Amino acid sequence: MKHLAASSLRIILIKRIILYITTVPGSFLIRVIRPLCSLLRRIYYLMLLKADIGNVDVSVQCDGRIHVEGTRNVTIKKRSRLGRNTELRTVEQGSIHLGEDTRINKGCTLVSYSSIFIDDYVIIGEYVSIRDADHGMDPSQPMRYQNHTCAPIHIGRDVWIGRGSCILPGVTIGEGCVIGANSVVNIDIPSYSIAAGVPAKVIKKRS
Repeated sequence: MKHLAASSLRIILIKRIILYITTVPGSFLIRVIRPLCSLLRRIYYLMLLKADIGNVDVSVQCDGRIHVEGTRNVTIKKRSRLGRNTELRTVEQGSIHLGEDTRINKGCTLVSYSSIFIDDYVIIGEYVSIRDADHGMDPSQPMRYQNHTCAPIHIGRDVWIGRGSCILPGVTIGEGCVIGANSVVNIDIPSYSIAAGVPAKVIKKRS
């Protein structure tokens, strides 16, 4: 019995020694090479984006794969940062413009049949949907097969759009606005307003 107990203790001790001599230097190595891996990932995803839309400045940062689809009529200005799994899709005459120092967080969807123009210094939270087109709703035929109706979207300078919001066709959001999380914006929002709700309404002005 004592022999078995001693044998078990030796096995436990050996396991701990193996864990120690592997995890301590291993974790140190990861700490050392992590910044390099981060840089390599940034370069890789930027290369993929440049392959999709061509003229993208090297100051643009991609946190992960950016999905560019359709006609790829997309402009991204300097120092913008795009979260992983952002979707940029242009159809027919649609175009998407992202201004300088724009921050789009992960999981956002931008789809344009007309025009989506986002000015400089805009912050867009996670999982925001910005679409400038709707399906037709003529009851005489399935909506699935009807032509889209579309109207341009304009988002002004220094706007903050909260997580999960939905920006609908034809909307202009003025400079300096804040849109609360999970809002549905279907009307124009005057500059320096704070708006929230479904549908979004101005609740106060930025002082």
